[in-house]
Amino acid sequence: MTKSRGVLIVLVIAAALWALTISAWQAGAGGDTLGPTGVAKVTEDASSQASPVATACVAIIAVSGLLAAMLGRIGRFVVLGLAGIAGIGYGITALSAASAPGATSWAIIAAVAAGIGAIGIIWVAVASDGWTNSNRYARTAESAGGEFDSAATWDALSRGDDVEDAPDDEEPNGPDAERDSK
Repeated sequence: MTKSRGVLIVLVIAAALWALTISAWQAGAGGDTLGPTGVAKVTEDASSQASPVATACVAIIAVSGLLAAMLGRIGRFVVLGLAGIAGIGYGITALSAASAPGATSWAIIAAVAAGIGAIGIIWVAVASDGWTNSNRYARTAESAGGEFDSAATWDALSRGDDVEDAPDDEEPNGPDAERDSK
């Protein structure tokens, strides 16, 4: 799995959970919160509003997915681990909403989706071990085998490093090489 696909999977999971968060998990939650001409009424029922915990969990998952692309190996495990914990927190929030009186089926669907999302995030975290880091700011453009990577060579030249094109024992051949006179 590539880095971009892993980040995309985590962002799709966050978007799906967010879409489930905006649905009504409690019966009558949408129409009871607005009074005449759209003025919000103060309600004592905590279940009549959208869960701020579920929304925060979705935000943590989305930001963690973006951070995973920027961090190194250990940072990815930590950040995606936190995203997995946020997915579990989302599931616990959905289960508590499903057990409350007046719960709709959306809360149960959200709990199942949170379980699937947590498994997906853990899968991305395990698969991220094979992601290669950018060598843009590496000290040298020469690989372990002695060959030059073209992108790393260009980045080294941009930093002002002196990069040798050909070893001293080889003679250059190309349009810029001096021609022997006959």
